[in-house]
Amino acid sequence: MRRLRTLVALQFATLVAVVFAALVTGCASLPPSKSIEGAASLAGTWRGRMSGPLGNAPLILTIHDDGAYQGVLYVEPTYREVRGVISVARPRFARYQGTDGNGRVTLYEDESRRVLRFVGDGGGRGAELTPSK
Repeated sequence: MRRLRTLVALQFATLVAVVFAALVTGCASLPPSKSIEGAASLAGTWRGRMSGPLGNAPLILTIHDDGAYQGVLYVEPTYREVRGVISVARPRFARYQGTDGNGRVTLYEDESRRVLRFVGDGGGRGAELTPSK
């Protein structure tokens, strides 16, 4: 019984270490977050991946000056349309409401890269996008 507890404790410690390493690595790979002054500052076409409970898929999203967005999500073997709106209540507090739920929007930016991240309320879904070239 004691060996079993030791084994379980070791497995738990390993799991905690792996999760911590993944969080540190994931956070370190993004540029610093930047205030979103208004939805117009996000206007343009963005590309990336959207994830959810059933997996992840490529996404192309166009954001308009007023914050309305529409896009195409390729969920093999078909395309699915996504729509919604981004609202900026105050700098550093932007939210989205759309066909795939609600959540927060964060912009990460440095001299060489912009990353727009959608994180769904309750977790389990989101998107990470970069400007289309």
